[in-house]
Amino acid sequence: FVLGGLQGVLGWYMVKSGLIDEPSVSQYRLAAHLGLALAIYLFALWVAWGIVQPRPAAIPAAQVPVAKAAAGLLAFISLTVFSGALVAGLDAGLLYNTFPLMDGALFPADGFDLRPFYLNFFEDRATVQFDHRVLAMITVCLVAAFGVRVRQSAAPEGLKRAVGLLTAAVLMQAFLGIATLLTVVPVTLGALHQAGAVLLLTAALWCLHHARR
Repeated sequence: FVLGGLQGVLGWYMVKSGLIDEPSVSQYRLAAHLGLALAIYLFALWVAWGIVQPRPAAIPAAQVPVAKAAAGLLAFISLTVFSGALVAGLDAGLLYNTFPLMDGALFPADGFDLRPFYLNFFEDRATVQFDHRVLAMITVCLVAAFGVRVRQSAAPEGLKRAVGLLTAAVLMQAFLGIATLLTVVPVTLGALHQAGAVLLLTAALWCLHHARR
């Protein structure tokens, strides 16, 4: 209840940022609003799955490395989704609508223009898009590596099925992201890409749930 109320307050705080000088919300507030919504969603799923399929108090010794890898993967995917929220908040997807290069270059010509330097990762549109591209590609590679590791181990069948779902989700999300970029962010594809992020996080949490059983 408290988290739900906090989410409502944060939503108003986000919208309020667009009622001052121009009709656009702060990318920080948008990312925080989305992050809290996803945290509430994932927490509710985790509790529900624990009731339907109880997890042991202690992780089986053989599953500890896989469980740690699954937790790390979930954290990295969350970081990638956060960077996507910054892209959305800055309308950074309207720039460099080419892939895999950014208008023929590996790195945008106008990236890292802001000072202090660290602001580029949060406020420079070209750099923020570049960051999201890199994080997304690393996410695909990490999911692939995790899948290979699980399938080569004596992991439970439930975990292997969860990894199959995760692999399908990350490939679909990568396709949607590229399609959204190349078509200059139409609303439908943008919404599907956001929904794909929710599915990807769900699949990663599902893997963690099975890795701890």
